[in-house]
Amino acid sequence: MRRFIAARLIGALVGFAVLAVATTAAPLIGGLYRLHNHPDGNARPPLYGLRLDELYNETSGHDVFTFDFDHALSSVTMNYDDANQILTITGVSWGGRDIGSNYANDAYLGLYTFSFTYNVGLGLVPGDDDLWVTSPSGNNSGTITTPLGHTKILRDLADNGYTFRLGDENNDLGHRGFAGISGWGWLDIDGHHRNSQDWIFTAELIPEPSSAMLLSIAALTLGRSRRYM
Repeated sequence: MRRFIAARLIGALVGFAVLAVATTAAPLIGGLYRLHNHPDGNARPPLYGLRLDELYNETSGHDVFTFDFDHALSSVTMNYDDANQILTITGVSWGGRDIGSNYANDAYLGLYTFSFTYNVGLGLVPGDDDLWVTSPSGNNSGTITTPLGHTKILRDLADNGYTFRLGDENNDLGHRGFAGISGWGWLDIDGHHRNSQDWIFTAELIPEPSSAMLLSIAALTLGRSRRYM
């Protein structure tokens, strides 16, 4: 019976911690987020969190490059500094030339490293709890380094009055069918934009150490209590 009660209590605490992480929608809070593929990228499958068409002009046709944020070798995070209104996306992602349902097995297949910072024009969407970037094109930038060792410059690109948005849309129903937090926005590569070059990912808040400490303290307290029962 005591074991059952202890297990129920620990389970409730774990559930509370998970709920605290999952309900990041309104408003967005500062912290570190893990980024995942969005379920509704136009070039899927494979699923991806970033698409950069014509990253390389490999063929006479249109070359689609996508990046799988949920691959076992990928690790992509976003840090939102709400005090200074700075948002930084960094990490490594498996990706390459998308040929339909898979990647081409060529020199472009592998790990890509990138870093991008939005520090100009980031603020709240009027009348909503989403964030967006409303500065003109090119004020925010970053880089991507390919498996070939080439580093290309990325800059933000305005469309419909903004270059990037993070949240769950005005109706809080989510972006393109995903009910949680999504990030989407447009980019150019080395000053050129071709068809689709954009972020489209989902974001999951990474719990701070305090949550883990709470669970550890609860487990330790339960252990000590059992001694005196």
